[in-house]
Amino acid sequence: MALDGYRFTVKGKTAQIETVMIPVRFSDFDNGIIESLLTPFYRENSLDMVFTVSMGRENFDIERFPARNRSADAPDNLNVLTGANFSHPKAPLFTSGTSSDGKLNGPEFVEFSLPVELMQAVKGHWTVNDNHQVRTLSRGQFLASSLAELQNETSVEGSGGGYLSNEISYRSILLRDQFNLTLPVGHIHTPRIKGYDAQVESDIVEQIKAMIAAAATSL
Repeated sequence: MALDGYRFTVKGKTAQIETVMIPVRFSDFDNGIIESLLTPFYRENSLDMVFTVSMGRENFDIERFPARNRSADAPDNLNVLTGANFSHPKAPLFTSGTSSDGKLNGPEFVEFSLPVELMQAVKGHWTVNDNHQVRTLSRGQFLASSLAELQNETSVEGSGGGYLSNEISYRSILLRDQFNLTLPVGHIHTPRIKGYDAQVESDIVEQIKAMIAAAATSL
C-alpha cells in the first residue's frame, strides 16, 4: 500500500501507481476476484502495466513462467487446505467462468511480459533475478528456457511457486491474453523480511518504485 498514489515522470508524462490488496484466500480466487478486478481495465485498455507483488525469497525475483496448478501444502488465511502437493497438483477453480467442471481453463504455463532487462538494471540493495525455475510432474524442478519447452508438461510449480502468489500472476496474464492485449504484466517477489524492520521495508519500497519507473520507460 506504500506504493498507492505514487507519481513519477516518464518521457515528459506523469504516471501514477494504483494498488489494491488481494486476500490470501482460495475461495476468493475460485470465485474470480482477479478476473472481476481486472476485466473492466482490460476491456477498456485503460492500464499501462500490471504488477502483482508479494514477499518471496532472498532477493527480488521476477517470475517468468507462472503455472496453472496449485501444489503448495500451506493453508490460506482462512486455514483452508486444497489437498494439492507436488505429487498431486490441482487446477484452481473458476466458478464464475464457463468451464463445465468449474476448473480454470488455460495452458499449463504462461509467460510474463515485463521489460525485465530494464528492471534488472536498477541499482539497489538487492539483485533482481529473471527467474526461470519451474516444476513439472514428469521432470521435477528445472530452469525452463521457453514456453515451447513446457508445452507438453503438467505444471506443478510456476516460477512463482505453487501458491496464490503464482496464481495471481497466472490469472492476470491469462486474462490479458484472452483480451488479446500486449500489456506488460508480471509478478515481483520481494526480498523476505523476518519481523518488522522499518529501514529494510523502506529500502524495498524504494527499489520497487525505481524498478517500476524503469519499466515505464519502455512504454
